[in-house]
Amino acid sequence: RLIIPMALMLALLGGGCTPTTATQGYHDIRANWWSPSLEAKLPPTYRASDIAAAAEGALVRMGYTITERTDTEDRAIVVGEPAQSGPLDKIIVRASPSGRQFVIRITTRPVGDEDRARITLDEILVLLGL
Repeated sequence: RLIIPMALMLALLGGGCTPTTATQGYHDIRANWWSPSLEAKLPPTYRASDIAAAAEGALVRMGYTITERTDTEDRAIVVGEPAQSGPLDKIIVRASPSGRQFVIRITTRPVGDEDRARITLDEILVLLGL
C-alpha cells in the first residue's frame, strides 16, 4: 500500500484552491490568503490615502524601500522592495472600495509567501490603530 504524505496529496489534488482564513489585529480583521495574495476588508472609517500611508510606514519599518506609491480618493497602490534583492522581490499593497468599506490586498512576489503577507498586514493594522 502506497502512503502519500498529506501535504503532497493536497498539492497534487489542488488543495491550494481554498483560501486560508485567520483573524488579525486587535479588532479581529478577517484576512483570507489565496496565493499569492492576502485580502481583508477594513472598517468603513478608513480612506485609500490612510491605507497608503500605513502601508508605506509598515514597509519602511520592515526594511523595504518604497518604489511606487499612488493614491487617489478611492484607490491606492504601494510597492516595496527589500534591500539587496532583485527587482522581482517585492510586496504590493492595494486598497480598493467594496461598498462602504475598503479591501486591502497584499501580494508577495515572485512567489506567494503567506507569512510575509500576514506580517505586513499586522504592521499596517497597527499603524491604522486596528
